[in-house]
This record gives sequence, C-alpha cells and structure tokens, in this order.
Amino acid sequence: MADLHRLLAPRSIAVVGGAPAERVVAQCLKLGFPGPIWPVHPKRSHLAGVPCIPSLDDVPEVPDAVFLGVNRHATVAAVRTLAALGVGGAVCYGSGFAEAGEGDLQEELLEAAGEMPLFGPNCYGFVNTFDRVALWPDEHGMRRHERAAAIVSQSGNVAVNLTFQQRGLRLGQMITVGNQASLGTEDAIEALLDDERVTSIGLFLEAVRDPQHFATVATRAADQGVPLVALQTGRSAAGAAIATSHTGSMAGRAAAYDAMFERYGVATVRTPAELLETLKLLDEGGRLTGNRIVSLSCSGGEASLVADRSEATSLAFEPFDDEHRTRIEGTLTELVSVSNPFDYHTFMWGDRTAMADCFTAVMDGPQDATMLVLDAPPGADNDPSSWYTAADALADAAESTGRRAVVVATMAECINERFRDHLATRGLTALLGLGEALTALDAATVVPPDRVEPHAAVHVAGDTQVIDEATAKARLRTLGVAVPDGEVVPRSDVLEAAERVGYPITLKGLGLAHKSEAGAVKVGLHDAAALAAALDAMPTTGAGCLVERTVTDVIAEVLVTVRRDAPVGWVVSLGFGGVMTELWTDVTHLLAPVSHDDVVAALDRLRSAPLLHGFRGRPAADVHALADLVVTLVDSVVGTKAVEVELNPVLVGREGAVAVDALWIEEI
Repeated sequence: MADLHRLLAPRSIAVVGGAPAERVVAQCLKLGFPGPIWPVHPKRSHLAGVPCIPSLDDVPEVPDAVFLGVNRHATVAAVRTLAALGVGGAVCYGSGFAEAGEGDLQEELLEAAGEMPLFGPNCYGFVNTFDRVALWPDEHGMRRHERAAAIVSQSGNVAVNLTFQQRGLRLGQMITVGNQASLGTEDAIEALLDDERVTSIGLFLEAVRDPQHFATVATRAADQGVPLVALQTGRSAAGAAIATSHTGSMAGRAAAYDAMFERYGVATVRTPAELLETLKLLDEGGRLTGNRIVSLSCSGGEASLVADRSEATSLAFEPFDDEHRTRIEGTLTELVSVSNPFDYHTFMWGDRTAMADCFTAVMDGPQDATMLVLDAPPGADNDPSSWYTAADALADAAESTGRRAVVVATMAECINERFRDHLATRGLTALLGLGEALTALDAATVVPPDRVEPHAAVHVAGDTQVIDEATAKARLRTLGVAVPDGEVVPRSDVLEAAERVGYPITLKGLGLAHKSEAGAVKVGLHDAAALAAALDAMPTTGAGCLVERTVTDVIAEVLVTVRRDAPVGWVVSLGFGGVMTELWTDVTHLLAPVSHDDVVAALDRLRSAPLLHGFRGRPAADVHALADLVVTLVDSVVGTKAVEVELNPVLVGREGAVAVDALWIEEI
C-alpha cells in the first residue's frame, strides 16, 4: 500500500494539458487551495489565470500531485518523467487503455509509474474539500466541512452526479478510480480510513479489483467504526458486459458480491438516492443500535405506506407493550388508537407542547429510532410554520429522552433546503423519500461481525470437464459426504445389482445431461417387476445405469452448490432443492470458508426454512447433519481443481442428509 497522503492532500500541484487541466486549476482556486499550482503547457501562457510553464522539466519544485489531462501516449511519457522526479502521485484522465482493449498500453503505463501511485487511467480524479484540493476536470457541488462522509466511485460521471446532490449530505471527499490499473477502490478506502475527518464511506462499484484486499480494508473499517455502504452495478449479464467495456474490469455475479458484502458487514443499496440518504443518516449519528423502529404520522394513509414499504426490509415495527401504550394514550384523546406505525391524528396539530408530550411518551421506549413522517409545503408562497412546529416537537422529545429521531418526507421535494437546515440545527436528520428513508434505516442496522476469517481466493478456470454422476458420487463418499449405496452396471445387470443394493431402488440412465427431462430417472421402485418395467421405458444410451437404494427418510430437498466466482471468491449456495429449484429461486449465498453456524444461519434465511423446522406438524429435519455435509463439501473442494460442485437435491431426513444427485465440473 503506497502512502497516498501526498497525492490526496498535496501541498503543491502540477497540471498538464489543455481544457481539462484548466478546469482543474479553476476548481482548485475555487476551493481556495493554499499551495502553488503549476500549469504545464508548451504553447499557452496561462490556464485559468495562472501562468504556465512549458514542460515538466521546468517545474520549480517536485509537486506532490499531478493531474494529466493529455492523450494516452502522452500520459505514458509524462508518467515516466513524474516517477523519475519523485512526484507523490498522479491522476491519469486520459482514456483508451484496458477499457478499449489496449491492455498492453495499460501495462506500459504501470511500468512507467514504477512505485509512484496513480489513479486511473480513464479517471476523473478526486475532490478533497477538507484540504481544499480538486484534481477534478469538471464542475462539482461539494462544500467545505470539518467532518463528513466520503465516496469512492469507479465511474467518473456518476461521481460528478453524486456531488450535485441536494439532499443535505455533508460530502467531504470524492475519489474516482477509473480502470484501477495502479490504485483501486480498496486503496482509496484505506487512505480514507487514515483520515479521522471521514465519518462514513460510500462505494459505487462495478467490480472489486482485489477482493482479499477489500476484505482487509472492510475489516479495518469495522474495527474503526467507519460504516461502508456499497452500490454495486454490473449485476445483470448486460450490466456486467457494460462494466467490462467501461473500465476493463471483470465483474463477478451479484450473488458473489452480496455474499462478500454480508461477510464483512458492508451495507448495500440499489440506487444513488439510497446511497446518499444512507450516508447522510450514518454521517449524522452513526449506525442504529438495532432494527426496532417506531413510525409517527398524522395520517392513516402515511402509516399504511410505511407498513407496506417496510416489508422489503429487516426493520421491525413492533407493537407497543401495554405499559408503553398506556403512557402514550395518556397524552391523547380517546379517539386515537395507538399502534405502530402510529397515526397520532391531527387533534394536536400546531400545538407544540401537546405534540412534544405525545412524542416524548412514544420515544421513551425500547425502539432504536423513531421516524416522523412529515411532508411540508416547499413553495416560497406557502406557510410551513405548523410543519416546523411538528418537527420542533419531535426535536424536543429527542432532547428530553436522549433517543434517536429522524424526519422522513414521503416525497423528496417536500423538505426544502431551508426546512432541512432548520432540522439540522435541532439535531434531526432529514431523510428524503419514503423508500430511500426505509432503505437507509435498514442499511444503518448492518453491524459487521466481531471477527471473520478472510474468504478464500479464487482464479478464473481454464478448460473444464464434467465428471459423470457415478464418479462424482464416489468422490463425495471418499470426502465424507453421504450418498446412497449403489452400483454402476450395464443395462443387462440392473436386476442383479438391485438385489445386492436392496429395494426400494432408484434407477438412473447414465450419459444424459438432463436425466429427469429425458425420463431417465425412476425413484422408489419396490420390486423387480417395477424395476424391469422402468428399465424397459428408459432411453438407451450405452453408458449403463446407476442402481441406488432409494432414500426414504425425507423431510426436505435442499440445493447445495460450491463454485468459483472470479474475481470475488468461492460461492456457497443453499436453497430449495429438487426439480423446482429454478422455479422457486429460493437461494441464499455465502463465501467460503463457512462454519457450521454460518450454514445454519443461512438456511434460516430461506423462504422455505419452515420446511426444515417442522412445518404444519411435520417432523423437523436434521439441519445439523445438513450443515455438517455443507462444511465437509466446502472444505474438501475449495482450492482444488473443482470449478463447480452441485448437489441437487440433498435429501434431509429426521436423521442425516444424503446427496442423491451430483454435478461435478473441474479444470482439465
């Protein structure tokens, strides 16, 4: 890890190029950068009013940071010169490197840089308002703050857009990483963690360049109490292709990233607005202590909206207990029914004392945060005074109880800048947009684990081969994974093999990729006559048959898969199994290695989890045997030639778990 302090908080700056470099000078002057700025241009006398020097050889001192706004070939030459000078680091704005298929040129750039750190190429640079520097060739909407959130973005244009936010987020630093040829997202996070002025860090990611390094910095962020919030794109096949063409990065599948973020306690969001609202909530008060929320509103319609929209989150709107409800009722008329979400009606609207008494009674409870739904008239010709009264009553209650409170507008435009500033003076966070607010509250409940083992590294597989089911099962038995007793025999020996294996029999025709669809699987054949009839109806392949004893102790069918998912890691997938797996798509994911407890917790996240625990009077399945099977499989195949091992289904009974079908793909 290079020391990025000289680059990110420079005392002197050089800029090379024409129009982009001139915009960098202008942005640094706008922020009030206190050090010298040396524009380098062979023909122009000034850039943004600052005198130019003709070449890098004429710079009077070695600059701490340099912005290169020249074409790709000139960028490589300039980087070689800067590295020889001992410059602290550079931003390479130029494009046409790996993202355009010019990987060799990008390698040449890295060779030229040597030990000198650089952002890019194909990179917008950064804005650091703390130290009044902007190696940033465009407009931005950031202002100076003493403490604030920061964002790291792989996309320059998205980063520009995020700086224009009008949501009241204190944004102190924005770093873009472009192609991540030298410095990546992980390096930027690590540098931000060195800055005590950063309260939380948002990530706009297309791909993580170094997942093991990401794990290290995410763990460090957790140790320092700095929340990370990720918005990861390239989650669809089309999105992944765009990400590759945009920055030359290889994006893993969404499941792998979700598993990685969950493993290291990184909160996730899906839209830029959700990212901004979450960072704002974290910046203005840190993580929530839990997921218990009380919602206040003066409308049943708003209360219903909150209840409906929160179903997609882990937020818990628990009913008030009897004692708490009685205290709240003491502040109301008998016409108001107390529930959560709580419609307190408009009987007290405009009466700050009465509202504060009610809100204080509500907030004096076990919840982790209280939200007041409040949409105020934003127009210049409107009178919002009574809405200010409601907000002040909430602030009074928060001060009285010492509890966390936020104001939530169902529509973002209904809390304007003036009202938002007033809320800030009262210590209240304004969350804009009901959906975004609930996502932010949910994300703020994410707490990293105390300590987690780093996940296993993975590389992209080369040529592969599919191992037949019988061989795969023989391997599994050797590894300690339970499979049915059985034999592989020619069609002519099926009946004799069945006598040795023991009825009931499951018969499978080998040599077919999709045996069930081809009619090559028959389960639960109880005698020789049934077996003979099934054999006659089965397609002939010449590959023989697998004769197995049918597993009869079955409570649930579970999918278990371990696969490489470069560049992230080995993904362990657990879900509703059998022939309907793809239809139900009830699957959850972990990164290897996994523990017994990890697997049990993951299984409980499935929609089908009740089937494992005695649904509607049925006996409970042996979940611990299933978890042991998963751990054994994962420990056995991770780091080997295996590319993917899928057991579908694993039949889980009252006692034990048995893999009755197996797909094994490995490198040749």
